[in-house]
Amino acid sequence: MKKLLLTLLACVLILSLFACGSEEPPVETDAPEPPAPTATEGLIYAESADGGCSVIGYKGTDRDILVPAEYGGLKVTSIGDCAFMGNKSITTLTLGENVKEIGAAAFTGCERLMAVSLGTSLQKIGSAAFFGCSELSSVDIPATVKHIGLDAFAACDAVSALNYDGNQSMWTHVDVAPNNDVFNTKLVLVEGGSLVKLIADGDCNANISWRLGYDGILIISGNGHIPDYAFDKLPWGAYVESITSIVVEDGIDVIGKNAFLGCNKAVTVDIAPSVRLIDDSAFYGCSALAEITLPERLRRIGESAFFGCSSLKTLVIPDTVTAIGSGAFMGCSALESVTLSSAVTVMEKWSFANCVSLRSIDLSGVTAIGTGAFFRCSALTSAAVSGGLTEIGTNAFLSCPRISVTGVIPATAVVGDGNTSIRP
Repeated sequence: MKKLLLTLLACVLILSLFACGSEEPPVETDAPEPPAPTATEGLIYAESADGGCSVIGYKGTDRDILVPAEYGGLKVTSIGDCAFMGNKSITTLTLGENVKEIGAAAFTGCERLMAVSLGTSLQKIGSAAFFGCSELSSVDIPATVKHIGLDAFAACDAVSALNYDGNQSMWTHVDVAPNNDVFNTKLVLVEGGSLVKLIADGDCNANISWRLGYDGILIISGNGHIPDYAFDKLPWGAYVESITSIVVEDGIDVIGKNAFLGCNKAVTVDIAPSVRLIDDSAFYGCSALAEITLPERLRRIGESAFFGCSSLKTLVIPDTVTAIGSGAFMGCSALESVTLSSAVTVMEKWSFANCVSLRSIDLSGVTAIGTGAFFRCSALTSAAVSGGLTEIGTNAFLSCPRISVTGVIPATAVVGDGNTSIRP
């Protein structure tokens, strides 16, 4: 026994010496993965006829509900009728990967429920399942859903985000029963998997279509020219008060005459790089438009194209643009800064008239300035010109009391009336 004790003591001493004298760095290990979300406590289960089990009630206090994939060795395959009916506490719901059915009235009256993720296997949403969930704003829908029952999402007026894992064709085959405020309208799947409720949609021609969602975004898709329209014949003309943003997708090469005339609530415009022409009056009267990026392929801006865009503050016209039509930016009263294309040599009449906030302009590449081009640009203090200038039209700089021209106006240049302060 004494010998055994001595041996053990020797082993301990040797191990301690190695531990104290070791200079080797500790072995690096991968950071542990975060623990998987745990199922909500307080869920009440019962065996179901399909060999799995169902959540039939809830006695807990958690606000965020996570229904597990399994419980007690059985797959959780359904949410029973009225299981959470009238619960005033829960705010989010995430279903496990095995849940195939939500029963009738399962979440009726869950007034604080705001976001729902319906798992990856759900096939059926029962009648009145989410009836009266008045704060519900987001719903994630798996591609497996085949049926949405009567009143399932009735009185869910706050829903603004519908995300779907399938494609547009799959969605059109989902059986949606009546009285579902969220779903009883045409829905279009857009980038990122979001389903957007449509106010209206249609075709401009055989190659170009349009759609306007409840999000206020008017999207033009297809290939070729957006047609020219009379001001009262716009396909989306009845909905201009609902349009807050305009997207012209890649493939469109011409924005036709009057295309977005009077869209006075549109704050942003996204023009695809394929666009080479913005034709006459295309954005006439878009008074809320605050900024715009013109595409690098753009060649021409038509007459009155941005007339009255009174919220536009800055403008960069790419060097690919060779022509700007008369009155193109007339009445852009908030416009402070303009970078002009070096390829524009003729400034047409009234181009920037009544741009009362414009402070300076570089016209050194311009050979002719048309009648009234900068009429009433009352804040304009600097205009740069070059020896290539041949003509300044009548009243081109009338009512520009602060104007100071830099550069040389050739003695041979024709200077029209109303430009006394800038004579050569």
